[in-house]
Amino acid sequence: MAGRWVAGIEIGGTKLQLGVGRGDGKIVALERLAIDPARQAEGIRRQIAEAFPRLLDAAGIARGAVGAVGFGFGGPVNADRGRVERSYQVEGWEDFPLAEWACEHLGVPSAVLHNDADSAGLAEARFGAGVGRAPLLYVTVGSGIGGAIIIDDRIYRGFGKGAGEIGHLLVPDFRGEGPAYALAELEQVASGWAIGRDGQSLAASGRLDTAQLGGGTGPVTGWMVAEAARRGHPEAAGIIDRAQKALGLALAQAIALVAPRRIVIGGGVSLMGEPWFAGVRRAVNSFAFAPFRGGFDIVPAALGEEVVVHGALALAHDALGQRAS
Repeated sequence: MAGRWVAGIEIGGTKLQLGVGRGDGKIVALERLAIDPARQAEGIRRQIAEAFPRLLDAAGIARGAVGAVGFGFGGPVNADRGRVERSYQVEGWEDFPLAEWACEHLGVPSAVLHNDADSAGLAEARFGAGVGRAPLLYVTVGSGIGGAIIIDDRIYRGFGKGAGEIGHLLVPDFRGEGPAYALAELEQVASGWAIGRDGQSLAASGRLDTAQLGGGTGPVTGWMVAEAARRGHPEAAGIIDRAQKALGLALAQAIALVAPRRIVIGGGVSLMGEPWFAGVRRAVNSFAFAPFRGGFDIVPAALGEEVVVHGALALAHDALGQRAS
């Protein structure tokens, strides 16, 4: 029956994923493609238009059977208008009507658009580590830091521009001694990019041997800094500790305002594992509003690389239901 199927599409700075399913937490077919920023937004749209029929063929779904498509976009969006505001990685997305484009070029009756963190948060709330644990705060800590607030199984977007943008909270950078820390956005202290940047400074001064960490002559990554810390490098451990404290302070502020029952953390930095989570939990508990301690927990995300696609499928499923009503 037409409209039973939905599609979900993740558009990032380097990765493009398309999935099809019913919005119930199962992906029937998935296609993952690399993005070439030099081809700009038009190149990505061309990739989507070419990949979409292949995806339906792989799933054995007839043309016209997809009732809605959802997008999780890596950048700020105007969800109410279905428009991308911009991308920080790929040029050509400024004020682009992506929902309208999808209806016209993919032949679907309905399309909905949210940013990638909101989509991922919705997916974890419905199908992943946040099931049954509302309100939920989802945080992705990767090359950047994003967040989402899920209340009553819906994305909370404040006055409409978005909410949960924890990566832009101002925190101390925890360098030096005493209370006179400089303030910086959380992304500038605790993201994978920031950890790698600080590790690069160590390597440039000769205080970190990246060859021992498998880095060769390439740039220092957050993973390399974490591995050096694990091996006992004191300055690398200090970089990780600063990042954990900064994230812990930001989460403590979010807890005071939102009082989530669960905080789910995903993204590449979270894959550093339980020692990293343990450090973040210690920092949160040291900063958190005392009466709220014990009322929440902090756990890893569960849905892996497909989390944004799962969320986009859920968005499309919801849009289909609203349209049918």
